[in-house]
Amino acid sequence: MKGSRKTEVPSEFMNWLGLSDGTENWKPTYEGMPGALKDVIRAAMFKEQRGLCVYCGRKLNLSRPGRSYHIEHFRPQHVYTKQDVDYSNLFLSCGQEDEKGLPAPTCGTVKAGWFDEDKHIYPEYPNCTSRFRFLLNGNIVAARKSDIAAEEMIARLGLDHPELKKDREDILFDIDAGSVTTDEYWDGATKTAESYAHMVFQYAGREMP
Repeated sequence: MKGSRKTEVPSEFMNWLGLSDGTENWKPTYEGMPGALKDVIRAAMFKEQRGLCVYCGRKLNLSRPGRSYHIEHFRPQHVYTKQDVDYSNLFLSCGQEDEKGLPAPTCGTVKAGWFDEDKHIYPEYPNCTSRFRFLLNGNIVAARKSDIAAEEMIARLGLDHPELKKDREDILFDIDAGSVTTDEYWDGATKTAESYAHMVFQYAGREMP
């Protein structure tokens, strides 16, 4: 699980939250958020997440909003209505479609409306990543066997999907062979990372910048 480093709420977002449309009962909602403001939020979250999916850590493709990626409500907005426009509840997830146009089998798309207050890990890097271990065969497991929340997140996010396992196995094979360095997974100029950089840095005993 990759996670994010949340920073200050974008000023444009704060300004919008404080606006009023002239009616006494005006209430800002995610559905009523202007598209231009969503672009601002998306850019901020992309930077916070170093260009990676908050869950699996694959590089985000922002070319097709709502298909190649989506803005994810960690706590589902239809249940946690008070967090509908809470910036700390918003992240970028890959999906919602795979390369064939079918519903993505991992991350926020497969998680859908699930949430359990007793069995979840908030996606904050590096704390969330440290709750997991990546095995040389590509499997992801709880760092501690007693960590029920980590096991639940693996299942609910599809982090053990064969496609993700194969990707991780290929990278871990190169790591084990000593042919991969963290420099190859971090671009200091753009402040973005390559897919699964959180895993590479974990194996190196370092945190991503």
